[in-house]
Amino acid sequence: MVEILVNVGLIVPERLDPSPASIRTESVQVPVLEAKLVKVVRIEPEDDDRIRRLHSQARTEAAVSKGDTPSESSVIRRAIRLGLDELERRRAQKMT
Repeated sequence: MVEILVNVGLIVPERLDPSPASIRTESVQVPVLEAKLVKVVRIEPEDDDRIRRLHSQARTEAAVSKGDTPSESSVIRRAIRLGLDELERRRAQKMT
């Protein structure tokens, strides 16, 4: 997806230093109409371990409840939403 955007000139990739963490990829198809923006973020090894644990727990819970197994990216998106909610809550508290 990113390669397509680069090839048509819609984005210019940023140069990132290699991460000391092991490289692991997850293939996820996101409908273009649903994806507003694709960002590359660097995740520290400690946070990657936490994400893996959360993803493993979510898979276990889904298996027990016979629900859909969440992808790792959905776990990351949920963590970002929760973090953004907390940042907004703290900012609102400072404003009052």
